[in-house]
Amino acid sequence: MGSGPMSCLHREEGGEEDSRAYVSSEPHVMVENDKVERSHSSEMEDSDDEDAYDKSSEELWPVLKLQGKLEALSKRSPALEERRLAVLLTTGAMNPLHRGHAQLIHQAVDRLHKEGYDVVGAWLSPSHDGYVQPKALKMGTIGLSALFRLEAARRAVLEDELLSIGSWEAKKPGRWPDYPEVAMALQRKLRKVEKAWNLTQGFKVFYACGTDHATNQGLYRGFLTDRGFGVVIVPRLGEEAKKEQPERNVFVAERIDGEGAGYNSTMIRSALKIHRHSVVTKTLPNQAADFLLRPSSQDYSAFREDFEKLGLAR
Repeated sequence: MGSGPMSCLHREEGGEEDSRAYVSSEPHVMVENDKVERSHSSEMEDSDDEDAYDKSSEELWPVLKLQGKLEALSKRSPALEERRLAVLLTTGAMNPLHRGHAQLIHQAVDRLHKEGYDVVGAWLSPSHDGYVQPKALKMGTIGLSALFRLEAARRAVLEDELLSIGSWEAKKPGRWPDYPEVAMALQRKLRKVEKAWNLTQGFKVFYACGTDHATNQGLYRGFLTDRGFGVVIVPRLGEEAKKEQPERNVFVAERIDGEGAGYNSTMIRSALKIHRHSVVTKTLPNQAADFLLRPSSQDYSAFREDFEKLGLAR
């Protein structure tokens, strides 16, 4: 999946899932019973606990691909300190992740390149089980576990030179963090990379999402502007985005069209249940498709419950 296609949960219609249900990278639709818990999540940076969690594993925000991009740019002119360095983040159920998720990020990369940025990193952050499982139950669909979604996602981006999978959100102890908190966690991680590379200007973090989420969350007016974040909104075929506002770091990418516009996680889960493996191989990169269709004994043992949910019992 070299430079291929991303997006989260949409509306329900008539008690059934919308055919686009898990496509867009819009983060979280409010689940009613989560409102009390969300009030706790708004106390975003309870310093000691947050710092300890951030330091608990380097794999919460892998930076190997980012480091590789910086190494390559450092050997070219102009110097890194003179460049406009940017990274991208998107969140969503990724239940499971598919080519459309990656395409959303790459559309956003193209828009930022036109704005003069060097995009040196991008992370896809699958949502916490505290969000995905109640939402799946409410919609009467399959909610794959966070660890399974993370593993499938990691395999999906193995061949992509830019994309990494962030597990900070999915593994957060005790509660599910909303996307602004996830973005700030990534920014904290990047501050350490900036220090190591002596980058005085640092990275500009852009949040990539679809049009529905941008509208629902008021992102056309900007995103965490007091903290220096930006937004790239990526419409799909048939959608119209509002006007971008570069002065507020709000940009609109070219829309996702062609087959990628129709890919969604619901399609993949349904195809697995009825053994339409051709759909899975078309919508997922090879390593992720192999993981779902031909799991090793070790993988099956580790994720037996998820494979059984998908009708892949042995």
